[in-house]
Amino acid sequence: MTPNYEFAGTANWRDDWKACLPECVDAYEPCFILFRLNTITEWVLITFVDDRAPVREKMLLAATCATFKSEFGQCYIEHEKHVTDQKDLTLDSFESWLKAKTELGPMSEVERELHNAQQERAAIAHAGPQHMKGVAFPVDRNAEEALRKLAQQQLSFVQLSVDTLNEAIKLESTLDSLEPTALASKVPRDKPRYTFYNFDHTWEGVPQKCTLFIYSLPSSGSSIKERMLYSSCKGPFLSAAQNQYGVMITNKMEVDARDDLSEKALLEVIHPLPVEAPKQFSRPAPPRAGPRRITKV
Repeated sequence: MTPNYEFAGTANWRDDWKACLPECVDAYEPCFILFRLNTITEWVLITFVDDRAPVREKMLLAATCATFKSEFGQCYIEHEKHVTDQKDLTLDSFESWLKAKTELGPMSEVERELHNAQQERAAIAHAGPQHMKGVAFPVDRNAEEALRKLAQQQLSFVQLSVDTLNEAIKLESTLDSLEPTALASKVPRDKPRYTFYNFDHTWEGVPQKCTLFIYSLPSSGSSIKERMLYSSCKGPFLSAAQNQYGVMITNKMEVDARDDLSEKALLEVIHPLPVEAPKQFSRPAPPRAGPRRITKV
């Protein structure tokens, strides 16, 4: 999307409307129009689609409308209006439409309930974001120091837990060196944990180093609240581990009590086997082609 027209605006939105609309709109080009009324959170979204516009451009505007509103922020859009003629973009036409929308006439009980429900949804939309991006718990000082040492290759194994009472991420254990065969015994299968492991190995004759993040979440043995907190904290915690503490995560694993954590399983995660292309079906030879199938003695 590219901007076609911009206007800084003044304190009087009616004067701004007269100065911009409908002259700023091309005759047959569909577009989105964002116009601010009184406050920074009171915007009007106008989708202008002329009836004589090409069908392809109409379809493109309709297909990108939901994405456009999501990127701009649904909570900032106070009113939406669909216009198919430039005459409907005049100030008189817009004010009459706005007055008819804001001033409600006599309503039945069902219409009043629907209107109240719509107002409640609008209030929730203005209150905050539309979706939850995760819970960022603070990281304990000991855990911060262990993550920095892990990033500097001073530690081989770092395991952390989420303290549900104090709402923080705490350090459980660290090891200077750990063999891959002993990793399974260090990851508990009855409690959720965040585990970092510096895996030094040799692949095709070349020594390699990689950092694995293992998210162990048992299917039973932990409360629903505990599992939800581990799942919600994982995204913000990994972002902080990479950006703030310098941990370069090569691969991520999510395991439960039944999954394998042997050295072979780690190698399959780091170096997955190539997927063979499906073989094409070989059609049989048609009649009277190929070698004879019946021989006479």
